[in-house]
Amino acid sequence: MKKCSPGKKKKKITIIASEKGIEKAEKALIRLGFHSKSNLAKSQLIGRSTVTKFFQSKPIQLDSFKRICQALKLDWKEVAGIADENRSQPLTRNDGSSSELVEGVEQGQALRRKVTVIDNKSKISKAVIILEGDIDSVQNLKHIQSILRDYSGDSINIIDIKPGSIRLIVEGFPEDIEQLRSLIESGEVNELNGFPVQDIEILRERSEDDQNNEFDQKWGLVEEIARRGAVGRDLRDADLSDADLSDANLIGADLSEADLSSADLIRANLKDANLIFADLTEADLSEADLSEAYLSGAYLSSANLSHAYLRGTYLIYADLSEAYLSDADLSDAKLSRAKVKNARFGYNSGIDPLMKVDLIERGAIFEDLPGGDSYESLTPSKR
Repeated sequence: MKKCSPGKKKKKITIIASEKGIEKAEKALIRLGFHSKSNLAKSQLIGRSTVTKFFQSKPIQLDSFKRICQALKLDWKEVAGIADENRSQPLTRNDGSSSELVEGVEQGQALRRKVTVIDNKSKISKAVIILEGDIDSVQNLKHIQSILRDYSGDSINIIDIKPGSIRLIVEGFPEDIEQLRSLIESGEVNELNGFPVQDIEILRERSEDDQNNEFDQKWGLVEEIARRGAVGRDLRDADLSDADLSDANLIGADLSEADLSSADLIRANLKDANLIFADLTEADLSEADLSEAYLSGAYLSSANLSHAYLRGTYLIYADLSEAYLSDADLSDAKLSRAKVKNARFGYNSGIDPLMKVDLIERGAIFEDLPGGDSYESLTPSKR
């Protein structure tokens, strides 16, 4: 196995369902015959914890949010509370025609460019504004939308959030979009709500469709793996976050630097898999077979590894902070220099007393010791 340089966890865009949106979702869950949130999660191959967070108005990734809303036959923007009261009524132009209003945002770095799309059918234009910084709440988007409307006109609205930098995808009447572009290019508008603006450019294709294609590709891959497995497959840097891949056959797969955060991998077969620098934060790996797998430098914080098979697994430099490893088989596992602060062990095969002492000194908790994590319980009393 070649030596890898440390990877960085990817920035993610998250979104929260509004109180009214949750009410609609609960009704749709019953109306469409899902009967339970678990059934909804299973039908969409989404991790159960992700669906639970959705219904608890906790932040989840945009693509998962959209997939849940699609399954419930709901408009994701309305569920998120992005579609405001003005959006419920189409804008009317002087010539009597009307149009929908749209915009979107991404997390990221500097505003590199603004893109505008002209839709000949509806006589509207679209634009992408890339900002520097992070947008982490719907309230931020609403405020920025209000600022944009003040600058260029009431036809501007938010429709979407795209991964990468903060990219505001706006749609409105051509004259409003051109006014906005003029203000940005002239430097009169160089920041939005504290986020520096870098550039603007006109688009000639539907960027919203491009984003939906990206999401379709992700979930298409999830469906393929769930159905056929991915033995020995090259899945480097793949986005499988929030996916339900329980019982999937991933023997020998290359998942280095893949995003498996919050994924359900219960009983998955990951024997001999390459998971170096993979993001498995909050993933459920209970009863998974990770024997001889390479997890060096992997992010496993708050992951569930209870009853997992970790025989001969390489966990050097892995982040296991606050992970749950009760009843996991750690025979011959390589745990040197792994972060184990507040990781919970207990009833593990393959851990001798000396290893327990070492792990406890590094911050691990052992539930099978008198007093939970007491170092003294492993030290002979002096007479």
